Amino acid sequence: MRDHSLAVELGRMTECEAATAVARAMQQSLACARVTFWNVSGALGRRVMRRIAGYDGRAGRALAEPLELQETTGEFFNKLRETGFHVCTDTATDPLLRDIVRTHLQPTQGVTMIVASFHVDEQVWGLISCVHDSSRRWTAAEITALRKCASELSRRRLQLAER
Repeated sequence: MRDHSLAVELGRMTECEAATAVARAMQQSLACARVTFWNVSGALGRRVMRRIAGYDGRAGRALAEPLELQETTGEFFNKLRETGFHVCTDTATDPLLRDIVRTHLQPTQGVTMIVASFHVDEQVWGLISCVHDSSRRWTAAEITALRKCASELSRRRLQLAER
């Protein structure tokens, strides 16, 4: 990931290209169906997740099409703000995901998911989601890998803000 940050700083790739490359590497490393980077903005209860970039391993392609998911209750983002991650073994029954099950997870066959948040000024600025299309138990190593990636993004955003 740091190599991609350097490439962005040197103008050799865009942030979107770097995010896509990291998403592809994470998807392959975690052997999940999709990895997506999301930007989060808006007021509590009306926040919006906007896809920045991602990689769909099943289709073997980058995910660059615009996609926005609306928040309604705030429970999901509040958990991410408090803990920094969420592990879901069944998206259809997870009460924190009820707002996006019908609109996003079911149509894309998202059965299980892990999500890590990255922050700016102690506010959730973005998410990394790793979604799988069949039942599985996420290992501690997989969760740690996603959390490390989110931590690196938080650190990177802080560095950019200090410039």
